[in-house]
Order: sequence, then C-alpha cells, then structure tokens
Amino acid sequence: MKKSTAFLLLALALTGFASAERAVERTVPLPAHGRVEINNVAGTVAVVGWSKPEVAVSGTLDDNVKDLDISTSGDRVTIEVELNRKARYSAEAHLTVKVPTSAGVDVETVSADISVDDVTGDIDLESVSGNIEVSGETRSLSATSVSGDVRVASATGRTELESVSGKVVVARVTGRLEVSAVSGDIELDSGTLESLDLETVSGSVRCRVAPSAGGRFSIESMSGKVELVVPADVSADFKIETYSGSISNSFGPSPRRTDEYGPGRELRFTAGSGDARIAVESFSGNVQLDTD
Repeated sequence: MKKSTAFLLLALALTGFASAERAVERTVPLPAHGRVEINNVAGTVAVVGWSKPEVAVSGTLDDNVKDLDISTSGDRVTIEVELNRKARYSAEAHLTVKVPTSAGVDVETVSADISVDDVTGDIDLESVSGNIEVSGETRSLSATSVSGDVRVASATGRTELESVSGKVVVARVTGRLEVSAVSGDIELDSGTLESLDLETVSGSVRCRVAPSAGGRFSIESMSGKVELVVPADVSADFKIETYSGSISNSFGPSPRRTDEYGPGRELRFTAGSGDARIAVESFSGNVQLDTD
C-alpha cells in the first residue's frame, strides 16, 4: 500500500511538472538575407538553417515565462523570452529556431546553451554560463562565453572566439582567427590560416594549423603550455620567447639564453624560404614546437 501511494504521488508530481510547461509554435516571414535576434535567460536555444524564407519557432516555456515575444521590422525578426516579474533566472525556455540558411543570427543568453547548425550568414553569440556549439560554415562568427565551452566544427572567413574558464575547440579552421581564454584550454585541430591572434593566461594551447603563404601567427601565454604543430615543409620565420618556461624544437635549432644569468630563452630560425611569420611568447609556460 505504501509503495502504491508513493508511486501515485510521484505520478501526480510528474503530471504537475509536465503541465507546468506549455508548447509554443510560431512562424513569421523573413528575407533570405535578413537577421534574427534571440534573447533567452535559461534553457536552450537551437538555431537551424533551412531553405524557406521564414522563421519558425518551436519549443516549450515553463510557468515562470510570461510570454514569447516575436516581432518583425523590415528584414529583422526579434525573439525575446519575457519572464514573470518574480521569476529572475529560474524561468526556462527551450527553443528551436529555424532560419533561412543565409540569414544573420544574434543570440544572447545567461545560462542557456546555444547551438547553431547550417547557417552561413554573420553570427554573433553570447552566453554567460551556457555552452556554445557551431556546425557548418559561416561568413563570420563571433562567439563568447564566460564559463561555458565554445566548440566550432568549421571556422571560415573571420572568426572571433572567447571564453574565460571554458574550453575553446575548433575542429577545422581557415581564414582569420582571433581566440582568447583565461583559464580554459584552447585546441585548434586542423586547417590553414591567413592570420592567428591567440591569447591565454593559464590555459594550455594545442595549435595544429598551418600558416598560409604570407600568413601571420601571434600566440601569447602567461603560464599555460603552448604546443604548436606545423607541417614538416612549412615555410616560415619563427620567433619564440619565454621568460621562465622551456622551449623544445623537434625540427630546428636549439633555443639559447637571452641573458647569461637570467632564465629567459629565445629561439629564432627560418624554415624553407620564410614566407610566413610565427611568433610565440610565453612568460612561465613551456613551448613545444613539433611537425606533423
């Protein structure tokens, strides 16, 4: 009897929880190269590109969400989750937003995760504690999270990525990339870049990308380890400096001390005809240079 009563109470509780969420489904027109702005505090935002000249919003809102405001103005659609006055950050909205593939997208959240798939326009994503994940090739991408991870499958054109304590991971990258982290690790797995501007304080860096002809790499680290992997036939001038960290080089000369009595070390050499420029500077982190 006690088990049956407990089960009944649990079922009623789950039914009450389910009824606390309400479904939403709206569609509004948008030109192929229009722009979509999305604001959500907590929950999830999933943006998916499709071929239709319209924006389709579906998902669920909990009882602490007052309404989902969707407004249009010219070639712009704004989607905003409105909270009840006393809800603060306890309200959750889980949204799937289908947009024209070539549209531009702006998303701002507090603790909601953001994902974008198959959108080729200009994308600007910001979250405080949510994770950010981007698939597909974009014309330009800016993604910032304070404590969440930032993961990008393919970065093309101009890309700016930033995280304070979360990881920044890019599977494949081309074009120009700026990436920074405070305590989170940075991983760049493959690709060829015209320019790379990378900064980290205490997170480690693993950079396995090649510079294009005339490319420029600038990598700065305070205390995190830097591992740079380049093709064996790379053509570049290298300048690597550390204050108290070590430098190891698998295919060129050995580093030298910058001062007879000080801890600083420096490594300068040219591989091939020196078409590109690669500069790495570290204060106390070690620097390791390898080839594929």
